[in-house]
Amino acid sequence: MRRVNTFEIRPLSERDEILLFEILDASASLWNELTYRRRQAFYAGEDIWQGDTGRYRSKYKGTIGAAAVQQVIRRNDEAWRGFFGLLEEGSDANPPGYWKDDEQRKLRTLVRNDQYTLEWGKRSRLEIPVGLDLKEKYGLGYNERLRLEARGDPRWTGKGGRLGLVYDRDTDSFRARQPVENATRRRRESLATVSSDDDAVAALDIGANNLVAVTTTRGDQLLYHGRPQFHRFRRTTERIATLQSRLGPEKWTSRRIRRHYQQRSDRRNHLQDALIRDLREWLRDRNVSSVIVGDLGAFSSHWCARVNEKVHLFWAYGRFQRRLREVLQGEYGIDVREVDESGSSSQCPRCGGQNINRCKDTFQCRECGFEGHSDVVGSENLLFEHTDCGSMARPAAPDQNRSGEGHREVPRLEWDDHRWQRRDRSTKENPVNRSTWNGKFAAGESGTA
Repeated sequence: MRRVNTFEIRPLSERDEILLFEILDASASLWNELTYRRRQAFYAGEDIWQGDTGRYRSKYKGTIGAAAVQQVIRRNDEAWRGFFGLLEEGSDANPPGYWKDDEQRKLRTLVRNDQYTLEWGKRSRLEIPVGLDLKEKYGLGYNERLRLEARGDPRWTGKGGRLGLVYDRDTDSFRARQPVENATRRRRESLATVSSDDDAVAALDIGANNLVAVTTTRGDQLLYHGRPQFHRFRRTTERIATLQSRLGPEKWTSRRIRRHYQQRSDRRNHLQDALIRDLREWLRDRNVSSVIVGDLGAFSSHWCARVNEKVHLFWAYGRFQRRLREVLQGEYGIDVREVDESGSSSQCPRCGGQNINRCKDTFQCRECGFEGHSDVVGSENLLFEHTDCGSMARPAAPDQNRSGEGHREVPRLEWDDHRWQRRDRSTKENPVNRSTWNGKFAAGESGTA
C-alpha cells in the first residue's frame, strides 16, 4: 500500500532560507530547460529522447547535486511517457508543462530516497544534500548537508520514496511530500477493548449546522457545533466572488484568489481532522468498538441551495467520510459502518411517534411531550434502528443526558481555530507555540529514507 506523508519545513536561519531558495530555483530551471527542448522536438515531429542529458548534469550538479539532477530528469521522463501513453489510448492530452505560475518559476525540487534523512521527535528535522558550488558559496563543510526544521504529524511508516519539496508563494511556506511504500499506520493505542462484553456502539448523525451528534449505547452524548465556521466559510466565498468580478475579461484567477481558496480549504480540513481526533479520544474513554455513521446521500437533491453548500462545499462529506474511516478503522481498529439516515430526525426517540415539530435545532413530540435537540435525536434513532441490542440500543443511562421531558443539556463543543472545547469553557487561550525554530533537535524517531 502506497501513502504520502505531507508536512511543513522551515529553514533555521536566513542563510539557510536563501540556500534553499537557490536549490529550488535551480531545480525548476532544470525542469523548464529540459521541457522546452523536448516540447520543441515534439512539435517539430522529432524524437524527444534524442539529445544528451549529460550537459544538464554538468550545468546543475554543482548547485543541487548529481542525484537531484538525476531525479528531476527521471521525473520529466515519467511525465512524457505518461503523455504518450494517453495519446496511444486516444485521449486528448497536452504535453508536460513548465514549472511556472504567473510567469514565475514554481520553486520545487526532488530528493532521491537515499539522499535525505528525516527524523521525528520532540524536535524534528530534515537533512538534504547540497551541491559543492553552493557549499563553497555558503560555507558548508564537504560532508555537511542543509538541515531544516520539520513540522507536522506523519501518519505512515514504511519505506520512504522520492521526497518532493515546494515553496508556496501564496502562503509563504515550504512544504514536503514523502511517498511511503508498504505503508502502515503509526499506531499509538487501540480503541478496541479486550472483552467484547464491555464494548459499546456509537451512532453519528452528521448535519449541516451541527457537524456531528453522537450517542452511545451507554447513554453518553456529544455535539460538535458548526454554524460559526460555516458563516466564516461563506464570507470567504463571497470575498472570492467579489475578487473574481474585478478581474479582466481574459483572467479567471489571481494569486489573491488562490490564497483565499487555499485558506478556506485549509481551515475546513484542520477543523475536520481535529474533530475526528477529538472524537477518537472520546470514543476510547467509553470503550466504543463500533461506529454507525449516517449517510448524507439524501442531501444530494435537497431543494435548499444553502444546505447543499454546507454539505458538499463547507462540510465536504466525502473527505470527512474517508478521514473518519482512515483514523477510526484503519488506525485504531474501530469498525465504521455507513447507514441510511433519512427520516432519523422524524421520529420520537421515546414513544416512536411521528407527530413531531422541528424548528432548526429544536425537536418536539406532540404525542408524548418529549423535547430535545434534533441532531441528537437523529443519532439516538440511528443507534436504535441499526444495532442488534434491542431496547438496550436506547441510551442505557437515561438520567445522564435527559430529563423526564427530554434531553438535558448535551455537552456541546465549539471550535476556537485550534481545538474543540466545551461551550462553557473559555476558548480565548493562546495556542501553544510548538515551533522548534531554535534549531535544537532531539534524536527522536527516524523516518526511513
